[in-house]
Amino acid sequence: MTLTAYTREHHFYVAIAKHVFLHADKGIVFVNDPIRLKDAEKFDLKPLVLYGLTVPGTQIEWLTFSLLDEPRSLSGVLLEGWEKASGLRGYPDKLKINRHIANACPQLQKSLDHIGGISLEIADGKDKQFSASLRVAQQRGLELGWYNHDGHVINDVKELNDHALNIHNGHVNGRRWEWIGNNAVKEQASKWMALPFKTSNTVLSPSKLDWVSGSWLSSWETTVPQNQKMHFWRHETKPGCYWLLSGEDENIDDITDEDWDRRCALKAKILVDCWPNKPGDIAKAIGITVKQLLWFLNGQMALPETEREDLSKLLGIEASARFVDYDVIGPCVLIAEGPRKCSIAYEELSNGGDLEYSVEVLPEKGTPDPSWRYVVFSAYGRLPNIFMFQRGSKTTDQLGKKLLMNYQGERKVPASTYRDVVSTCAQCSTNPLLNRKLMTEFGERHKQYFQETGTKFYTWR
Repeated sequence: MTLTAYTREHHFYVAIAKHVFLHADKGIVFVNDPIRLKDAEKFDLKPLVLYGLTVPGTQIEWLTFSLLDEPRSLSGVLLEGWEKASGLRGYPDKLKINRHIANACPQLQKSLDHIGGISLEIADGKDKQFSASLRVAQQRGLELGWYNHDGHVINDVKELNDHALNIHNGHVNGRRWEWIGNNAVKEQASKWMALPFKTSNTVLSPSKLDWVSGSWLSSWETTVPQNQKMHFWRHETKPGCYWLLSGEDENIDDITDEDWDRRCALKAKILVDCWPNKPGDIAKAIGITVKQLLWFLNGQMALPETEREDLSKLLGIEASARFVDYDVIGPCVLIAEGPRKCSIAYEELSNGGDLEYSVEVLPEKGTPDPSWRYVVFSAYGRLPNIFMFQRGSKTTDQLGKKLLMNYQGERKVPASTYRDVVSTCAQCSTNPLLNRKLMTEFGERHKQYFQETGTKFYTWR
């Protein structure tokens, strides 16, 4: 397909943001789990309207926001995105919207006619790709809180929009699409980014409000529970933005031993399910029986404090006073036993996808291991972990299909580094007590290399 024959298409959507709100004193607040608007009022949160443009099939999108009681004109939003968001490559040939926008803004086609050459299409209700664009955009709104490693406060909607635009352009300048694990998405994104930036001789001027809001903006509310218990939280050392988290803001002094047992067991089971040693070997290493270990992991019995602490140390989990919970810190080697178990353990070790890098390593020279594939990944500021994938397994077949959040695909590394990965994994599989010890040593040996190359692996941060 030649570039001249390429039809430029954008998906345009409007909705009330599920994960981003404004508080008069706290500024922009990110809500981890969606909350109904009436419940948001109880926390003095003002809803925001999310406007977005997506290039279908590429994972390239641009978002901007407004207060619900101060909506922006749709033509003005479109103009801003086409002129400022570099990943959109300027004006499209076709703009796809849903029937709600078409009914709310009947003059939109007339506004587009002033530019010339842009056709307006209303998506069919069964258009899964279009509906996915909005669904993904809602999640991207939440991720705006994750991409805030400097811990700065986002005070208002203007600062939020500047933040969103900077992240979009940073992804494009960092050639994010090159690190997408899905080859079909990578190919589509590469073709799109090869297009020249398309401008228009006619200027589309931002007009006065040109659409009418309605209940369709918050249709997602129907699947959200009412009267959820939630509390404000922000990081102790990098305060930055506030988050609204599910559950009550518990006092660590009120937590009983039974609570700690239960919470420790939940995180421990996630790791034991993927640990490269049998549960019996793990139990023996901390001086308990395999039945005691399994009963503890299943919530059927408690462990003495000493054994519980030994298990936590062996697996790499530690108490977190911030959430009155346990954090999975690693570093460790794990085996991808099943898709769900693998993705849950990966999410815990990666802080929900807050990664410096996540790559399958291959030797620059020589033949890779015929039995295993190795994914090396590191949460921001931590030592690397390794996930082993057995070749030919059903789990491995899903490796490039969104199994791992923010996974970036294959990367060539020096043959000596690759041999160290294979050797370390083999040694960690012999004794559960060696796992974290050897992985800590591995991390220290290769920390600088992976941090330096991480700027190449993960430049879209």
